Amino acid sequence: MHSKTGSGLFQVFIFIVVKTVPTSVQELEARLAHSTALVRRLYLQYDVSAILAESESEEEALPQVLQAIARNKSWDLALAWVFDDEQINLYEWSEIDEDVSDYIDASRELALEQVDDLPAQVLGAKDIVWVPDIRTETSHSRHAISTQTGWCNAVAFPLQHGQKLLGVIELVRRDCEPLEEDLKGLLRILGRDIARFIESVRYEEELEKKNARLAQAQLIARMGVWEWRPSDDRLRTNDGTLMALGLPASQTPRNCQAYLAFVPEPDRTRLQETLSSVQNLDVDEIELEHTFASQDGVRLLVLRAKARTDRHGRLKKIIGMVQDITERAALEQELRLTAAAVEQAAEAMVILDQQGNIVSVNPAFTRITGYNKEEVRGKSMSALLHWPTGKHDGSFFRALTGRLLMSGHWEGEVWAQRKNGEQFPELLSISVIRNAANQITHYVGVFNDISDQKDQEERLRRRALYDPLTALPNRFLLLDHLEKAIERASRRQLKLAVCFMDLDHFKPVNDTYGHETGDQLLKQIAVRLVRTLRKSDFVARFGGDEFVLVLEDIDGLAQVECVAQKVVDALREPFALNDVTVEIGCSIGIALYPDHAERAKTLLRYADEALYETKEAGRDGYRITRR
Repeated sequence: MHSKTGSGLFQVFIFIVVKTVPTSVQELEARLAHSTALVRRLYLQYDVSAILAESESEEEALPQVLQAIARNKSWDLALAWVFDDEQINLYEWSEIDEDVSDYIDASRELALEQVDDLPAQVLGAKDIVWVPDIRTETSHSRHAISTQTGWCNAVAFPLQHGQKLLGVIELVRRDCEPLEEDLKGLLRILGRDIARFIESVRYEEELEKKNARLAQAQLIARMGVWEWRPSDDRLRTNDGTLMALGLPASQTPRNCQAYLAFVPEPDRTRLQETLSSVQNLDVDEIELEHTFASQDGVRLLVLRAKARTDRHGRLKKIIGMVQDITERAALEQELRLTAAAVEQAAEAMVILDQQGNIVSVNPAFTRITGYNKEEVRGKSMSALLHWPTGKHDGSFFRALTGRLLMSGHWEGEVWAQRKNGEQFPELLSISVIRNAANQITHYVGVFNDISDQKDQEERLRRRALYDPLTALPNRFLLLDHLEKAIERASRRQLKLAVCFMDLDHFKPVNDTYGHETGDQLLKQIAVRLVRTLRKSDFVARFGGDEFVLVLEDIDGLAQVECVAQKVVDALREPFALNDVTVEIGCSIGIALYPDHAERAKTLLRYADEALYETKEAGRDGYRITRR
């Protein structure tokens, strides 16, 4: 049984219901129809997911899936072209009783490179194609048969997993209905789920083929050989058999019953019945696995047996081989788990050779970068993903390589570029793989797209350091900036000014027109301040209707007074707010570094004192601290 409970097969839907009273019968009917459509959609997704979860192969799943989709959405015929390495498999399901074999035969012979036909259009667009009336599509190769059969609506959608197209599903019907709401979104989800199922099944089939080749290789390896003559119940073994059984020579089983005594139930009964089928010549040969209670614990053995007859066709003896596969079975289980973990991992995983060229990647690599494994195999990962960003130079990669060779591991944040040219930050971890001689043979890299994490960090940073209303820096960022500005001014022996500004007559605006208008005014003031000052100047909202300006690289007091007057003049100009125009002013207090103080908080306090002197002197102007 395949495990199909990964992401993508089962969807979680959250419905937000707004409780309002319908205003008419038509509205009630519309809502009922919408609710019914949502229920049918959920039922279809659940039905398809259940089919995929319970199916062992695409041959078992596809006809059932076609039936579920067609019946749920009232389609008369459903076809699926599924691609594999050597051929195209066509699956079909039909609801109607009339003979549609001509249309199915034409679909089976359809050349998918025929660009005018529906499946080819889907492959070219890599998306859903809707045809309101297929009878009007005269360029389609199946147009005549479509017209004869009486088809009208047709839709086709891709079976796509990541960048890989695995097939196309086509639905047709005689009814001419408008395109259903959200049909395209639903078919995209179903196409992705079906494609993931096909990929999973093919992976497991490939694993089974590899196991078969492994078993064939073991046949030519040294293993235990035995011979059993049922006529006198004599069992002959060799040293390899005793090694496989884990028994000393003194406990060598001399007959079949002695061998069966070491086999725990229920395997004992099953093995005895299977050997009897060979003994009775019901089958010529058998192969089965069974447990065996050896001296060092229970082992798992594989036993092969073949009947040998005389010239009269009577059973002469049964010969066979036995092999201890305990470790192999455990290893296969571990490999299956590891392979499943790598295939299903959300992180991209890549194996590199000694030169840093890509050997293998997992599906998450393709999903994150857009490159499939055929495109990247043999290419340098850094040259493919990291160099094109222009954000890392040779010294960065030399340092990375040095740390990797020294410690065997490196982890950090780097910039990468997808196949479509989009750049993104990734958290990359690289480790060295060494052989038994401690020589480096490969590297394994694991990385994740951390764009969402970076965006969240930036949002948190802005929330902590920026005023949410005006988008100006807040008082915390102001203090940090001012302290660094003082350090720069000290090193360069320059002056800077701190201007503490308060709006005049702002409270009446809030009281008269409301806080929403007051907020709009604060936003416009922030924009006007930024436009009035130099790009090198710093503007922060200190709180309420208070703002602080930091002016660096100034020549002296006269330059500061000139800037302060420009700000006062700029804020005298009227502000258009919604349907009203308001006029306010501002009062400014000024303190200079290093003339008045050399510490950030002291400069702010002196500038605040000068501000209130401006208020007491009549507002609408500025004052220099008298400290």
